[in-house]
Amino acid sequence: MSAAAADRTSSPRSSLLFADHQRNWSTARYRRGVNTPVTDSRAARPSVANASAVPTIAGLRSWGAVLVAVLLTGLGAVIDGMSSGGLGWGFTVGFVAGVGLAALLVRRGSIFTAIVQPPLVMVVLMFLALKVISNDALKIIGIKLVGNFPLMVVGTALALLLCVIRIFAQPTRRQKKSPMPQGAHA
Repeated sequence: MSAAAADRTSSPRSSLLFADHQRNWSTARYRRGVNTPVTDSRAARPSVANASAVPTIAGLRSWGAVLVAVLLTGLGAVIDGMSSGGLGWGFTVGFVAGVGLAALLVRRGSIFTAIVQPPLVMVVLMFLALKVISNDALKIIGIKLVGNFPLMVVGTALALLLCVIRIFAQPTRRQKKSPMPQGAHA
């Protein structure tokens, strides 16, 4: 055992000092004298690049945003397939909610994925859902895809709008102050 380790364990007082050096304990006490470690609210927050639309919640990675959009759109397609045998309001609501929620939950560093994913998610899931629900030919499925182009535009516009708002509302860098004070002009 080294001399430093022996000094730390030689008396109960020195071991308490060493333990207190490792952790910052609060002085607040509860009923039976239990101390709690001090938590800094800023230390618990994710960095700006990793935050979602709510700064205190860590955002999803790009694959998580795609997964959210796919799951909600797929859920809407399943509900429509079971209830009406086609794609209707369930698919529409699931798609718009999925891409909107993905745009809000994705972390700031992966925001590009939330912007470009809506057309891809819609085309792939609509093709798969129509192939499973109905036994139409590819030509008929293509016609139905083209007919739902306005839905694709609405979903993409919603995701783009939410992401642009986030880009301006949550800048990753602090604004530089002007080198000259306001009253220094000649």
